[in-house]
Amino acid sequence: MPSFLLPCTCGADISVTSSQAGGVAICPACGREEPVPRLRDLGKLRVATAPRGKGEAGAGQRFTGMHALVVAGSLLAATAGLLSVSFPIPEVESYDDATMKSSVMKAPTDEVYTAWATRLAHATVDRPPTDQEAKMKSRADYYSTLRNSLRAAAAVGAFAALVGVVGVLSKRKAAGP
Repeated sequence: MPSFLLPCTCGADISVTSSQAGGVAICPACGREEPVPRLRDLGKLRVATAPRGKGEAGAGQRFTGMHALVVAGSLLAATAGLLSVSFPIPEVESYDDATMKSSVMKAPTDEVYTAWATRLAHATVDRPPTDQEAKMKSRADYYSTLRNSLRAAAAVGAFAALVGVVGVLSKRKAAGP
């Protein structure tokens, strides 16, 4: 509820509210009773600004754009960060050449020939990837890109929140106690 400043004959201002309209107010400086105007005439008085007390947290502060930046940046950072953790990158099966060569050298010739004839599509020789391998690689690349994008969004959100905090603190410092 807004307060109004009622001038006293001694020169001091008396803070009155709309609930006191039509009544009397006592001047804190001289103790004199002053009549408070009716409700319709209160608008003619000056509006009192709320004093910022030392013990009051956030007294007289309003929600500003910097506060919104802190909230939005924090929400973006938290949401994108959590989502980036929830997207694991599927592993693409790969074979070590040295292990494969060693296994081939130890195996009997007829088993090597049978494996070559039936499973050539799964070997890691210089060849184009199978459809399944291409899909797995494509899916792994997609999830990797998605996770990196979410991490970048989280970093942008954290930076925005940090800028907002610095803005709020500098504004508070400039306003003084």
